[in-house]
Amino acid sequence: MEAVTPSASAHTGAANDAHQWCDMQRFTRRVLPAALLATSLLTARESHAQALDSAARTAIVDSVIAQLERLYVFPATAATMGADLRARLVRGEYDAVDDVSAFAARLTEQLQAVSRDRHLRLRAPGTSTPAAGGASPARPTTPFGRTERMEGNVAYIEILTFGMPAGPVRNAVRAVMDSAADASALIIDLRDNGGGRPELVALITSYLFGDEPVHLNSLYWRPRDTTQDFFTNPDVEGRKYGPDKPVFVLTSSRTFSAAEEFSYNLQARERATLVGETTGGGAHPGGGVQLPHGLMMFVPSGRAINPVTGTNWEGTGVVPDVAARAEDALDVALGLARK
Repeated sequence: MEAVTPSASAHTGAANDAHQWCDMQRFTRRVLPAALLATSLLTARESHAQALDSAARTAIVDSVIAQLERLYVFPATAATMGADLRARLVRGEYDAVDDVSAFAARLTEQLQAVSRDRHLRLRAPGTSTPAAGGASPARPTTPFGRTERMEGNVAYIEILTFGMPAGPVRNAVRAVMDSAADASALIIDLRDNGGGRPELVALITSYLFGDEPVHLNSLYWRPRDTTQDFFTNPDVEGRKYGPDKPVFVLTSSRTFSAAEEFSYNLQARERATLVGETTGGGAHPGGGVQLPHGLMMFVPSGRAINPVTGTNWEGTGVVPDVAARAEDALDVALGLARK
């Protein structure tokens, strides 16, 4: 699938759904349209039936290099990665790799070793991370997990994913955020959030600010040399929690991608106190592309530019204001909130 770079936009609603922060747990099911995914799964079964030969490995490497040269956010890094893969292919490092899943894992490891980009990865369709018990993870219909009003009039909201378009979940967002509007303090739990879409980040964040648009983040897209801006929407439906009461965001090392953007945006605007662990460190959104023999590759073609810091969290993660073990973060934040 060819990734289509979104045009520049002044507001959240104009974001193009073809690009997103990659949800690491749901990459194959969320980046790709259903029809393409079904085709890829069939191709994957066929490729597993026939071991990769030299021609197949060469075709895959050639395709990876071509897509990196066309799309990857940093052209010089793309060239370095391509040269590294080509040299390994010529040296015969892949001659004993005849399984498509193993080849995907090998190439991912080597690409990330050069780029240090955790979004960049290959995957054989059907090999996404299974849920507990071996079942495929259920596709959520809402971004939210547990919500609760805790002692001391502290509202707790768990956001498990940003990996869905904002439009279909707008009512669910309104209901949950409206219910927290009269709380004295708010805790937002992102400890198990692996990422998703920037427009949903902006929608939920809008409930934490006031009556003027706030510039949250910009995404620069290399393929068309455009920059897309994301703002809060002062006119979101329902009651807002508002810009003045305390907000605490819980993070872990599993917090990644769009969940990191949410955290980083609020920290940069001094709108929230982050409690927990340093996050995963992925600030390069992009899209999925199809490779030969059923492989898919998520290619980061953009980079985040925060309007306050002028940079992002790529490679470093978002560092919390109050460090705590992930399992202790809620208790620590409750203690702070109740003060």
